[in-house]
Amino acid sequence: MESISSQQRSTAPNYFNQRTNEMSVELVYIVQAGDTLSAIAASIRACAGVTEQSVKDKNPDINENDLQVGQLILIPHSSGDGALAYTICAGDTLWAICNHINQCEGVTVADIVAENPAVKPDLLSIHDRLNIPAAMATAEPSWTLTSTADVMGFWDWTYSSAAAPQNATLSIAFSGYTDVQTVLNNAANTKGSMVGTHFICFGGGNNAGAFDIGVLDNITDAIKAGQLQDYQGVAFDIETGAAELADGFKGAFAAAKAAGLQVLVTVSHSAPFGISDASTLMMSLLADANIDYISPQLYTDGTEDKNNYDIANGFSWENYKGCKAAVVPSIVKAAYHPSAQEYFAKEGVTLSGYIQWQQTDESS
Repeated sequence: MESISSQQRSTAPNYFNQRTNEMSVELVYIVQAGDTLSAIAASIRACAGVTEQSVKDKNPDINENDLQVGQLILIPHSSGDGALAYTICAGDTLWAICNHINQCEGVTVADIVAENPAVKPDLLSIHDRLNIPAAMATAEPSWTLTSTADVMGFWDWTYSSAAAPQNATLSIAFSGYTDVQTVLNNAANTKGSMVGTHFICFGGGNNAGAFDIGVLDNITDAIKAGQLQDYQGVAFDIETGAAELADGFKGAFAAAKAAGLQVLVTVSHSAPFGISDASTLMMSLLADANIDYISPQLYTDGTEDKNNYDIANGFSWENYKGCKAAVVPSIVKAAYHPSAQEYFAKEGVTLSGYIQWQQTDESS
């Protein structure tokens, strides 16, 4: 999304996942010399609120893009006094480590013992692997989207604890990134609680969400390799990136359809704001039979009190009349759907529904 909220919050850890009240393993800790369960639990609790930047500051020599399995890093305590010695495991990223540690903030010795029945608390051995459970908060009350349509979608922010609306026909795990592993890691936060058809989203309105041919090749390879098999659809938030990507996107969409995935494309207002040949790309998108849904964003910062129908890069809404995909605009609130229907009808475009950006119901 182009909004400030997506650009700034998409890199923020989800400190507490309030989608479920079950215990779940969030962190694997490898025992160090001199460790005790009470010391481990206390040190993890002391790290509450840790961020990627604070870890980088504590470990100035690490390369966040090249973490090595078995590498030891220090996770600073929030007080600034002391640190947790953490051993890198396969698949770790700094974001995931911080996210997991924060979700384990309330862990106790009893929690660790219960999660590791084979471990003898008084006989810990160096290199023992301990599963550290996250004590989840109580789930938020369920809520529903208020405007009825064939398609009632929900942008499910991976960095938010909000519950998904129970009547959504599709939900999209949105993180704001294009890097495949980062997107998968972030999407894991919402995977167990998504509603309707489950989409995983690549892209966003900042540099981390920009597209180029290398990014598209990586996404296409991930699709072909079955890395998105936990989802029924793949979404592309196309807002900024390189020019001359029409063929690259076509290839990614075709690969998704061949893998049995639905395809959704969203753009900033009527066209990508940060792609120089946006009009050429849009004409390709509107004519692509492999796209199931196209969702123009009718907002900029995601807090508007009405739809914003501004055109982007000179690309007129009238062009949407020839769209092969179902047009389902992204709107701040479901309550703005009737206005969108009326506006697009005047442009000769029939809407099939909408996707809500706001993370709570309209009464909150």
